[in-house]
Amino acid sequence: MNKNNIEKDAPKYTSRLIVRLTPQLHKEVAEYAALCGLTTSAYARKRLEGKYPKQRLTDKEMEALNSLSDARGDIQKLFGFLKGRPLTERENILRSEIFMKRWRTSAEVILNRMIEIEKYLTQ
Repeated sequence: MNKNNIEKDAPKYTSRLIVRLTPQLHKEVAEYAALCGLTTSAYARKRLEGKYPKQRLTDKEMEALNSLSDARGDIQKLFGFLKGRPLTERENILRSEIFMKRWRTSAEVILNRMIEIEKYLTQ
């Protein structure tokens, strides 16, 4: 979808609703809107529609997500490597002591990284 189609499909907000809020409530709404990456008006519209806008990921969370994605990619490469081999070759590879030591070392690195990410996110 290009930019012109998006603009044509976007609703036109022409009616106004004026709401009085306490300074504290206004501050809270503005903070929630900022957490979701929305303006206060856009946030209020979504809430009035009964929707719950999701918070954007923090930089810390994005870094952790990218690391997990990289680890997942490494695991998929390994499975892809094994899957592309004939059964007898796979059996020989998995019986190889050298391969299994490398596999264990690589798996430990990935698992340790996942533990670090979990600690990083829960701090």
